[in-house]
Amino acid sequence: MNNLLSTATEAAREAGRAIMEVYAQAFEVYTKDDDSPVTQADLRASNIIKEMLKPTGLPFVSEEDLPPDRSKFGRYWLVDPLDGTAEFVKRNGEFTVNIALIENKRPVLGVIYAPVTEQLWGVESGEWKVENGKLSTFHSPLSTFTVLVSRSHRTPEVDEYINKVLRPEHPDLVIDTQGSSLKFARLVEGTADVYVCYSKTKEWDTAAADAILTAAGGRVVRISDGLPLEYDKEDYPNPPFVAWAPKK
Repeated sequence: MNNLLSTATEAAREAGRAIMEVYAQAFEVYTKDDDSPVTQADLRASNIIKEMLKPTGLPFVSEEDLPPDRSKFGRYWLVDPLDGTAEFVKRNGEFTVNIALIENKRPVLGVIYAPVTEQLWGVESGEWKVENGKLSTFHSPLSTFTVLVSRSHRTPEVDEYINKVLRPEHPDLVIDTQGSSLKFARLVEGTADVYVCYSKTKEWDTAAADAILTAAGGRVVRISDGLPLEYDKEDYPNPPFVAWAPKK
């Protein structure tokens, strides 16, 4: 197993343990400048991951630890220490730790760890690491076409896209909700076909999942032009995108 993937995996698991310590007790919820929630778990996880990745010598960018300028990094870690803070606050278990390595504006390594179930998906250069997950891209030919949408951030644009673009070809489609990067994990594992997102996501929300889904043969593309998401933009917001499961 590659050293970088192993290091990222261990960092994700250690951060997950800290997150679960906070999850098991009463905690305060604060609101950031962009009105998104943040908790002690987000901050503790970010600090743990930063320290554990420090020996790699690569720059560190986290939702909770943003540098003033990343334009000259080239190759760096991009981390969401607690993806799905809204789900964490609701205590529904649907949150993850996301760690990605960015190189030439694309994620080349990704780790997603779900602390509640201890499931982990990780990939680097086609080399997979899976713990308590199944990582299968097999789809039953009789399965119903399933569209995933955000559990907490569904927008009218999502329903419009589903009705105008997807439903004409799949009139019997079903819509399911899921929190955090677990939506991407379901695409990889074959329990859903597409994830439509118009909500306000950031690069750190998608980078690790993008690497994993792409390696499995899926796609994450901008709705506007069908091109892959870019990382290393001047700012961090993603445009609306659609993520497709590997072809059946």
